[in-house]
Amino acid sequence: MITIYDISEKSGFAPGTVSKALNNYYGVNAETRRKILEIARKMGYTPNANARALKAKHSHNLGVLFYLRDSLDLCQHFLIEILNEFKRIAEDRGYDITLISKGKDLGAQAFVKHCHIRQLDGVLIFGDYGSDLVHELMCSDIPCVGFDYLGNLMSGVMCDNYQKTKQLVTQLIEMGHENILFFTGEDNFVTKERKRGFADAFREKGKERLPCVRACYSDPDLCYELTKKYYPELKPTAILYPDDFAAVGGINALHQMKLSIPQDVSVASFDGSIFSQLTSPPLTCVCQDVKKIGEALAEKLLRIIEEGDDKKELITVEAEVKFTDSCRSII
Repeated sequence: MITIYDISEKSGFAPGTVSKALNNYYGVNAETRRKILEIARKMGYTPNANARALKAKHSHNLGVLFYLRDSLDLCQHFLIEILNEFKRIAEDRGYDITLISKGKDLGAQAFVKHCHIRQLDGVLIFGDYGSDLVHELMCSDIPCVGFDYLGNLMSGVMCDNYQKTKQLVTQLIEMGHENILFFTGEDNFVTKERKRGFADAFREKGKERLPCVRACYSDPDLCYELTKKYYPELKPTAILYPDDFAAVGGINALHQMKLSIPQDVSVASFDGSIFSQLTSPPLTCVCQDVKKIGEALAEKLLRIIEEGDDKKELITVEAEVKFTDSCRSII
């Protein structure tokens, strides 16, 4: 089946421009529209029945749901960076963005009702996927995609957490760090994959490891307290924090204990957000590619809406392990 992406490649016009031309939307000049329609005709393009039905109901409005720890949480800078790229692509394709809340007096299925009231074409979810409200939305007739989601209810996008955690920890072991303290996030799929990578790095090196300590994502206060508690007891040579923001709390605790990074203890984290560059020294990180993640989320959701793509899939975006002066060899 010929898609708008095939026509885009053949014509040289962006997918958003092709979509607008084929559907007679505003924002495309007459000559561009004529060229695209002619190429589409020669290629034998015909929208499938699902796509036609979906397009007939288009509002060109996408919803974004932040539902983290039972709240609307816009404090996680890393997620905002992903949203910015998602927003850029959506707006280039002629879509507006609406933030979703539970609303007043909507009761059960609050998110689903909100989406229907707003006539949203689809929703990007950053959420607590165990929540009943989020589960109802994923099970509804509204197209959805989720960041860091793995399951059969919708498509998800995430980085290769297992492989990159294993790579980071393997390199630390090879630098002489056998006593690594890993503060993890809450118990979810991402955390499980990172813990598996941590464990396998030690197993493959034939080394014993410290047990993981549960912390929380984006919680510097908790990581501060846990660092003060566990460092004196375990004396790790390296500490791995669940994300850059949480690491700030841990680093403050280390400084308060008169410890120097990396002379006394090496420090690494996840995400590679702006916070990783604000510490002294900048943090060694598993850096997630926020632009590619945002792009993958946007393109998948728009394929569902515009093409009738009903394939539920996990899209993996490769991360990068970047070592800085926050980690040193002790061999």
